[in-house]
Amino acid sequence: MYQHKPAKIGAGIGAFGALFLLLTTTLLFIVPQELLSPAASTAYIETWSRSITTVGGFVFSVGIPLACTAIAYYLTAADHTPGSVVVGFLVGGVVFIVGNAILGVTVTNFFVHGVGVEQSLLGHMQHSLSDGLRLFVGGLVGVAGALVVEEYS
Repeated sequence: MYQHKPAKIGAGIGAFGALFLLLTTTLLFIVPQELLSPAASTAYIETWSRSITTVGGFVFSVGIPLACTAIAYYLTAADHTPGSVVVGFLVGGVVFIVGNAILGVTVTNFFVHGVGVEQSLLGHMQHSLSDGLRLFVGGLVGVAGALVVEEYS
């Protein structure tokens, strides 16, 4: 079903990224603030915050761009036009930015309170722009890699 639709694959990757960020935010902020007592919340944050931020940061900085590169390479090598694959990953980046902004505004308005917490949709879009660009650039690198391999093989 998805093998002929690079735009749907890109949108799926963008949605996955936004939902993964929501999971990370839930584990870092909602669980300790809303579900635990103050003493348990402090112990939870001291125990899990470093692990959650390390794994979440790795997934966003390395994992998602590498997955995008591999998927874009495969799609380009599997007889999709480079333009359709690039557009697919552009759609994925936009879906991630908008989805993350909507989820971020919802979560921060209902659960996260404090000084310096971004509350606006535009602010969340601005903060998620770099991750959306990583998704898109990963797709570009995969397409370029497939074209180089095709040219020299």
